[in-house]
Amino acid sequence: MSLVINHNLAALNAHRNLVNTTNMLHSSMQKLSSGYRINRGADDPAGLVISEQFRAQIAGLNKAIGNSEGSISMIQTAEGALTEVNALLVSMRELAIHAANEGFNDADQLAADQAEIENAISTIDRIAVNTQFGTKRLIDGSNENVAVITTPNSSGVTLSDSGLRTGHYSLAAAKTADPTAVVNSEALGISLANTDGDPYNLSDAIHNIDIVQASDVAKKTSTAVSVKDAWGNDLTVAAAASEAAIVATGTFTSLADVDAGDYTFILNVQEGGATPIGNQALNITIEAGDLSADVKTKMEAAIAANTELAGKITVTMVAGAAVTFGFEYYKEGAQYSLRTEASSTTGTGTFAFSAASDRGESLGVLKFTANTSANGLLSDQTITVGNAAYGTMDTLITAVNAAITGHASWDATTDFIATLDGTNRIQFASLDEGSTYYLKHVSGGGVDSDLSNVLGLSVDSVNNTGTDSIVNFDDYANTISDIMYSATGTHTLETAAYGEAARGTIDIITEKAAAGVGTGVGGIDTGNLLLTVTGTKYSVQLNGGPSTETTAGIDAIVYNADRTEWITVNYDLISVGGNETISNTDQSLVFQIGGNVGQTARISLRNLSSTSLGQDLISNMFTDLAKINVTTAEGAQDAQSVIDKAINEVSTTRGGLGSFQKNTLESNLRNLRIASQNLTAAESQIRDTDMAKEMSEFTRNQILVQAGVAMLAQANQIPQVVLSLFG
Repeated sequence: MSLVINHNLAALNAHRNLVNTTNMLHSSMQKLSSGYRINRGADDPAGLVISEQFRAQIAGLNKAIGNSEGSISMIQTAEGALTEVNALLVSMRELAIHAANEGFNDADQLAADQAEIENAISTIDRIAVNTQFGTKRLIDGSNENVAVITTPNSSGVTLSDSGLRTGHYSLAAAKTADPTAVVNSEALGISLANTDGDPYNLSDAIHNIDIVQASDVAKKTSTAVSVKDAWGNDLTVAAAASEAAIVATGTFTSLADVDAGDYTFILNVQEGGATPIGNQALNITIEAGDLSADVKTKMEAAIAANTELAGKITVTMVAGAAVTFGFEYYKEGAQYSLRTEASSTTGTGTFAFSAASDRGESLGVLKFTANTSANGLLSDQTITVGNAAYGTMDTLITAVNAAITGHASWDATTDFIATLDGTNRIQFASLDEGSTYYLKHVSGGGVDSDLSNVLGLSVDSVNNTGTDSIVNFDDYANTISDIMYSATGTHTLETAAYGEAARGTIDIITEKAAAGVGTGVGGIDTGNLLLTVTGTKYSVQLNGGPSTETTAGIDAIVYNADRTEWITVNYDLISVGGNETISNTDQSLVFQIGGNVGQTARISLRNLSSTSLGQDLISNMFTDLAKINVTTAEGAQDAQSVIDKAINEVSTTRGGLGSFQKNTLESNLRNLRIASQNLTAAESQIRDTDMAKEMSEFTRNQILVQAGVAMLAQANQIPQVVLSLFG
C-alpha cells in the first residue's frame, strides 16, 4: 500500500462516522429528555405540521368543553328562574279557583285573593328583570329571536320559534286542499250537508256533536176519557147538546088525580167518568089534593135535601093529555150520566120510575190555534166531530182525525193529529217538531156542552210548543227549533257565539219529523256523534326553499334551501294562503360549542314578564297576565284561562331550555371530551417519544461513539509507521 502523511484517510473516515454517531446520540438524548419524538422541524417535517394542527384542534376542543360547561350553568340559571315563575303561577291558579267560588266568598275574601295575585305578578316581573348570569340579563326579552310580518298578512299566518338570522325573508303558502269533515254515523237524525258539511274555522281534529235534548212535537193531552159511562152508555155527539134525562113510566090523566101515599125514588149520578155517587133515596109524601106542581115541588125539596144530588138534578113535568114527570141533569154534555132504580110507593097511582140510565150528549166542537210548516199560522179554527155514538177510543180518535182532515185548512196527515195516549187519553200533536210550531186549545163557545169538556181539555193561555233539539258542538249549545214533517231541513251548528273569532261551523241536514206521534222515527234523537275534520292543506316555502306541507291550525317548521334557518308557522283555519315578507331580529344567545369556526349553537329566551304571558286569548276580558282581576265571578273564570296559558308558555320555555341543555350542550360536551381524547391520542402517536425504542437507539449510539473515538485514535497512529523507513 502507499504510505502518505499529508492525508490520513482512515482518520477522516473514523472522524466522519464519529460525527454522525455523535449527532444521532445528541438527537436521542433530546428525545429522551423531552419525551417528544419531534423537537424541531427537521425531526419530522410532515409530522410536525400534522401535530401542530392537532394541537390547535385539541386546544379548541378543550376550550369548547369549558364553554359548554359554562353554558350549561347559564341555562340552569335561567331554568331555575322559570321554576320559581311556574310555582307562582300555580299558586295564582289556586287563588283564581278560590275566587271563582262566588257563592261562598265575600268582598273581603276576593280582595285578599286579588292582592295576593298582584303580589305574585310583581314577583314574576322582578324575576324577569333580575335574572342574570354575571351581568347578562336572561329572561327580560333582550335575548329573543323575533320574527315580524311586515306585509298585511292576508294569508293569516302566525309566526313562532324563529330560527332565522337578522334580515328579511319571504314566505309563500299555496292552498293544496280544502278542509273536509266526516261524521261517524248517520244516526240520531243528523247528517252532513254537501257531503262534508262545509267545515269552517274547525281545527284538524275529532270534534264532538253531543245531542243532549231530542226534538219533539207540540202536544195537548186530554184527561182520562170515558167513552162508556158507568152503565154502558156510549159517548154521543149530537147536533144539539142535551142533558141526561129519565122519564117516569106512569102519567097522570088529571093533575088532581094522585093517590096519596109515601113514595121513594132511587137515583145515582156519574160526572166526567168519575165513580158514581151511589144510590140516593128520595122520599116524598103525596097527600090527597096535591096538584102536579105540588108533587114537583116536593120532589125538588127532597133533591135539595140530599147533599150528593143537590145542585145536580132537576125535575121536569110535561103537561098535556097526561102529566109526565122526569129527572134530568142540570148541565148538558156527555160528561154527565143519570140512573134510576125502581121506585116504591104505598099509594095506588101509576106514578113510578123503572130502572134506567141515560147520558147527556155533546156538541162535537173543538177549537184550536195552530202553527204548522204546511199551512203556517191559523188562529181560532173550529173543527166539528161527526154526530155519532162512540163506544171505543179508536172510533172516537178516528172521528176526530176525520174532522181535522175535513177542515178547510188543516189535515191530519200534514198539520196535526189525534192519537191514543195510554189507554184512555187523546193527545193532539203537531206533526212538526220544535218550538217554531205549536198548538193552542181555545174555548169553543159552550160552557159544558162542547166535546172539549168531555175530553177534559183546558183552555190554554199560552201556546203548547214543540220541543227544540239542543245540540252541543264542541260544548257550545245550538238550538234547532224547526224540524219539518214535510221535508228535511238544513241547519248550521256553531262552536261559539256568532261574531266570536273562534266560531267554527258545520252545516247539517236534519231528518223529517217523526212519521207518527210516539213512533220515535224521524226528528233528532239524543246521543253523541264524532266529527272528524281534516284541515286545509298548504304548500309553504321559506325564501324559495323546499316545499313543506302544512295543515291549518297546526304548527309546522319551514326551512330555507340549505336547511340552516327555519321558522315555525301556523296558518289560520280559514286561510287561503298567500305571500308575506318577514323581518327578523335575532338576539339569540350564541354559544361556541365546538373547536372550529362556525360550530355554534343558538337559543332565544322569551320575555317572561307578566305583560308578555297569557296573551291573545279569544273571548277573554284580559289581554295578558298583568291585567287579571278575580274580584268578580266572570273575572275569576277568565283569569284561570289566562293563568293556564301562562303556565303552558312557561312550561314550554322550560322544556325548550331543558332540551337545549340535554340534547345540544350536554350531548355535545360528551362528544367534545371524546374527540379531545382521541385527537390527543393521535397527536401523541405522531409527536411523543417511544422511550423504550429510543433508549435502544441511545445505547447503540453511545457504543458507536465510544468505538468511533477508539478507531479515530488508532487511525491517528497509522502515519507514524513512516518513521520506521528512516531507520
